Amino acid sequence: MKKVLSVLLAGALAMSTLAGCGSTQSSTPSSGGSAQSTGGDNAEKTTLVLWTRDRADASFIQPWIDKYNETNKDGIFIDYQMYTDNFEQALDMAYSTNSGPDLVGVSGMTDIFTKYVNQGQYVEIDQYLTDEQRARYKSLVSNGIDAIDGKLYYIPVFGSTGRLFYNEGIFEKCGIKEPPKTMAELTQTAKIITDKLKGEGVYGFAMNLKSPSSALQRSIDFIVQRSGGSKQGYDFGKGAYDFSMYEEAVKEFRTIFTTGIAFPGCESLDIDPLRTQFAAGKIGMYISWSHADPGVYASQFPTNEKWNVAQLPTIDGKVYSQSIQPYKGYMITKTCKAPEKAWKACNDLFYSDDFVKAYHEAGLGSVMVDDLKSQVKAPEILKGKENGLLGATDKFWPATPQELNSQAVIVEGNDQYTDLAGMILGTGDIKAGLTALTDRYNAALKKGIQEGKGKELKIANWDPANPNG
Repeated sequence: MKKVLSVLLAGALAMSTLAGCGSTQSSTPSSGGSAQSTGGDNAEKTTLVLWTRDRADASFIQPWIDKYNETNKDGIFIDYQMYTDNFEQALDMAYSTNSGPDLVGVSGMTDIFTKYVNQGQYVEIDQYLTDEQRARYKSLVSNGIDAIDGKLYYIPVFGSTGRLFYNEGIFEKCGIKEPPKTMAELTQTAKIITDKLKGEGVYGFAMNLKSPSSALQRSIDFIVQRSGGSKQGYDFGKGAYDFSMYEEAVKEFRTIFTTGIAFPGCESLDIDPLRTQFAAGKIGMYISWSHADPGVYASQFPTNEKWNVAQLPTIDGKVYSQSIQPYKGYMITKTCKAPEKAWKACNDLFYSDDFVKAYHEAGLGSVMVDDLKSQVKAPEILKGKENGLLGATDKFWPATPQELNSQAVIVEGNDQYTDLAGMILGTGDIKAGLTALTDRYNAALKKGIQEGKGKELKIANWDPANPNG
């Protein structure tokens, strides 16, 4: 319990810091009239503790929560708590002691989602939906992402994917005319920047390798998909894992990170310190989520640098597609003593049209609700940066066996991202490492199938350019 409390304290401190950051005009909710005390004098107070690990949108969300706490007439108070590190460990500890939060913010963390759903930690929300809402959100229901076995647990109203963020001013200074379209061009572009501007403390490329899964889920996974490969190492055409498709991308990243091209200390760099350096004009390029980073440079880390967004490079320049990650929803925990009020808070605040429109227009996520797509304005921060929005090659991909059930693929030894990060930083032979990774994951998948926790997922006539047939 001490660990939970310490993490909580750290999260609270982080939250207080972020809440003090500036925000764009669209980040402040409209009052809708004069403010009233929460619930009135006779209403019973209900505090809902919400845990999240999302930092990029904290300065946007906090004012909305504050306004909701002040004005709702249902006696609801949302206690918004941020966990900057060890989010899963904090959840494990809380659930083991039946002391978890009432709401958990989930942002495309499919492994965490399925893990805790399969443990029975979250409340199925279909019981709260009206027929109108079921019809409205039908296109957002995705097995292994927000639903398991036909049961819905949250509504991901936004979508996200990976993008290349680059400093146009640095490009111009180095005579670089356009962002790279292949991995070889990425390496060469990064080298040009570092060679010319290293003396000024400017480097061509950076990655938040302090957390290998965070860094590589938003970068190399999408690059491999976009190049006609697998999703998180899983080949739907073969019905098996195959990490050989990562070889060329790993080789190029290894060159960047072992020859002095990359920003120094990337192996211990988290995403927010990386963003800070990019905002200061010290990094030429990096890869991150399309939903988070545009809004970051409007509020959390305001910058005068001239930056832009590009599609990710591929292995050979040929483009197939990359997956859209449904993003941003809130799950009600089984320990919540007022689940109906928790749903009401989510429905009235986080899933409200006003909030969804404002969030999109702040550049924090692309709205996925069909009837709202035509109503939202293009984010001001993304004017001239249209690649920051979802495009024609961003498509929904099926969930992998591990996404469908995190307990179906229990791998002995390191996970794929730890091993991939090691290879990128220069550890071992790449081809041999990828072969070993493939073997370990397929052995784990086979065992999971034998134990009845997973099943073979093979799609006939699989086409990575058209993943939904």
